[in-house]
Amino acid sequence: MTIKLVLCTAPDDSTAQLIARALVEDKLAACVNIIKGIESVYEWQGKIESDRECQLLIKTNTQNVLQAFDRVSELHPYDVPEWLELNAEASSAYGHWLQTTLQR
Repeated sequence: MTIKLVLCTAPDDSTAQLIARALVEDKLAACVNIIKGIESVYEWQGKIESDRECQLLIKTNTQNVLQAFDRVSELHPYDVPEWLELNAEASSAYGHWLQTTLQR
């Protein structure tokens, strides 16, 4: 079964927790993993930046991915939050759990 795996960074643990809980409570994601302490190196407004961030691994489905993006955009402090959608193949049991969890 194909699911959506979305990569999104957050500037700190409290923002990551806020986003993760909102997505799960709103049934826009079945699960969000938070990986603390990554370092991101990127160009922003003509300068090379380096920041400590949290990486969110958002597990959702095709039906909810746009609403999840809208919700993250509401809560996220960045002007341009990372949002990378990947199609991922899940086991039938995990895919069933995900779809059942996301039913409203």
